[in-house]
Amino acid sequence: MTATVGILLDRAGQELPLAELAGLWPLGGWNSIVPVTGGKNEHLRVSAGDGDHYLRRSYRSKPPEELVRQLRLMRLLRERGFPAPEVVSACSGEDYADLDGRLWIATRGVGGTPFDDASREHVRALGRMLAKYHHTVSDLPAPVTEPAVLAELRGRANDEGVDNALRARTAYLAEQLASLLPRLPRVVVHGGARRGSLVFNGGQVAGVLDFDSAHPDVRVLDLAVAVHDVGKVYTRPGEADNKVALDLGRVTELLAAYNQVLRPTEVEVEALPLLLEAKRLKRGLGRLSRARLGESLSDNDYAKIRLEDQRLAWLDKHRNALSTAIHAALAG
Repeated sequence: MTATVGILLDRAGQELPLAELAGLWPLGGWNSIVPVTGGKNEHLRVSAGDGDHYLRRSYRSKPPEELVRQLRLMRLLRERGFPAPEVVSACSGEDYADLDGRLWIATRGVGGTPFDDASREHVRALGRMLAKYHHTVSDLPAPVTEPAVLAELRGRANDEGVDNALRARTAYLAEQLASLLPRLPRVVVHGGARRGSLVFNGGQVAGVLDFDSAHPDVRVLDLAVAVHDVGKVYTRPGEADNKVALDLGRVTELLAAYNQVLRPTEVEVEALPLLLEAKRLKRGLGRLSRARLGESLSDNDYAKIRLEDQRLAWLDKHRNALSTAIHAALAG
């Protein structure tokens, strides 16, 4: 679906402010606009006289100060030679625009191809690039009291109506993570180190995208996100085992490639499987909490709860094998 500057609706069926956007970012003259699906933000690909660009509208609750920090991070990364997207300032000279209470930015398009799931080299490239990112931002201040996932687990463990066994499991996991927290290195994490965050030129990374979730946190959180995304095994949509298991071979390759560039600490090696479990618990408990508060959950919500339960069951069954793979890749 393409559209010239005129009328285009967002995913909620509301008209997008295309004329205002074209005035703020003329880009040498707009030729066409293509909505880009996926994610919680609204994305538009604009083909213009100055090349392809992406306009992004942040989700409604995005604080301006958080967006400013992320844009500054992207500019700093490019100054240091890291392939972050190029932020394009509006005609006003500002890096973002507020239109009707919604925040918009523009970035120059990155040419290349997406992650090839069949390519082990692309798996290794993600590991190396994540380590390079952590090295690049290692001098930036990253004050954080505790990871958000840990804070949420503490709260969920005390929610009314939680099954006693699940409550005990959650509280125990939170206690384990809290004991490691003082020794875990902090950085400004990428926050979304997944397959879709990389653009390739052959086997080389041409660009790293999706800094919308960047924030100060424990460094190993990025590894937990990457391991789950790259490792999860796809079978068939609708099948009970789809996206449940982790391919430990792929996990090992990702982590070994990271380790070639940046050696994790011993406590990070210990924390990684705990964070994988914590994120699964957090997601399932979050939806259950919404139901207890009276929110009407969709069939998809209940399917996601079952999926997280299956993932936890898989982690329980393969705990030793996963730990062995992580230690082999990171502690060698």
